[in-house]
Amino acid sequence: MPLASRFVSLFTIPVLVLSAATAHAQTSEPPERIAASFVLALGRVPTADECTRFTPAEPQSFAQLLARHREQLQASPAVQRAVTVKAWQDAFGRTPGASELAVTAANRTGTYTELMKLHLQWLAGHPADYEQVLHRAYRFLLQRDAYPAEIDYWKRQAPRSYALLVACIEDWARRNQPGLMETSGVPTVAANNRFMATVRLAPAAAAEARAAAGLGVDDAALALAAGRNLLAAGADRIAASGGIHFVAAGAADLVP
Repeated sequence: MPLASRFVSLFTIPVLVLSAATAHAQTSEPPERIAASFVLALGRVPTADECTRFTPAEPQSFAQLLARHREQLQASPAVQRAVTVKAWQDAFGRTPGASELAVTAANRTGTYTELMKLHLQWLAGHPADYEQVLHRAYRFLLQRDAYPAEIDYWKRQAPRSYALLVACIEDWARRNQPGLMETSGVPTVAANNRFMATVRLAPAAAAEARAAAGLGVDDAALALAAGRNLLAAGADRIAASGGIHFVAAGAADLVP
């Protein structure tokens, strides 16, 4: 697998963050909620220090946590730029050029999740560009372009971000080795996928986070029964391995 040596499973990072934040005795706010809010708002897990400093004195809803992140983004152009670049990389599988970044920064501000939803809407209207995203994901993992049947497979579904495509393809490839043929079956991602930054949540907290981030599903009961418990833009039809509820963004350095 290319670049495998560069990746450390980011599933362990929230554990370290949560351990440090637990020592913050002035609040009863579960630390995984803070870590999940960072993934949804900034596209990454927080450092232990960030998690501690962001933890409020009194418990806050996910809507309040995301509102705080949004205020900080509006107050810091540098942080907003970092989130803009991260969302572009996770959506398209490449770093934006200076002109692309300037246009995006001028017209699209917001949290990581909000930007990801806008990018997916754009890809839905630009099928040729989406094909290039598909090819980038397959080249990254399998050193080949997507086969025509695989392009048809993905285009029968709503557009996925590059980050989610990489995670889904990795899961499929791992489960079907050796003798890989063409991608098929139900797109699935595990909470410990090494190409994702993830934070697990209890079902009730996940439902609250989904609503606050605007990541609703058409049929909540059906989604729950099908194990579609992954919280990320464009992930409403992706199964979470083992039925685990978790938020996810692309791992750091996912784009070469």
